[in-house]
Amino acid sequence: MITINLRATFQSVSPYQVFNALADPQGLKTLLPRMKKIEHQQTGPNSASLVMHIAIGSVFGTIPCEGVLRWTEPHEIVFTVHRPLPVETRWHLTPVGANTELNVGLWLDLVPLLGPMAKYVPSQVVEDMIRNELKHAIRQIPTRLREQEQERVLVQPCVTGAAAV
Repeated sequence: MITINLRATFQSVSPYQVFNALADPQGLKTLLPRMKKIEHQQTGPNSASLVMHIAIGSVFGTIPCEGVLRWTEPHEIVFTVHRPLPVETRWHLTPVGANTELNVGLWLDLVPLLGPMAKYVPSQVVEDMIRNELKHAIRQIPTRLREQEQERVLVQPCVTGAAAV
C-alpha cells in the first residue's frame, strides 16, 4: 500500500476559489499533465462516474482508470478508482482565516493489479512519481486562480455614463 499526504496553504483565497480551480474541467490537463482524456457521466448532484486515461509510461502506455468522483462544494473532492487498481485521492479544503489550507491524501494498492509481482515493484519510485504529480497539481493552483480571476473580470458588464431618468 502506498500512502501520500501533502499540505499547502493558499494566501487570501477562499476554499470556494480553490475548489473551483480544482474542479474546472478546462484546467484538468494543466493540473494533471499525464491525463490524456477524460470521459464522465453525471450520476448525481455531487458525483460523477469517470474514466481518466492516464499516461503511465512506455511499458504500460495509457491506462483507463475507472471510478467515481464525489464532491462536497467547497470542502472536498474525492476520486475513487475501482479499475484497474484501487486508488483514492482526497482533496480537502479548510478555511484558515483569509487563507485556505489544502490537504491531499492518496492511497494506492498495487496488489489487485499485479498480484504477487507487486512486491517486486520499487514502491519508492512509484511513490516519488505520484508525489511529484500531486506537487505539480498543487503548484498549478495559483495559476488556475489567476486565470479564473481574469476570466471573471472579462465577463463583468461594463457600465459607463449616467442612467437616464
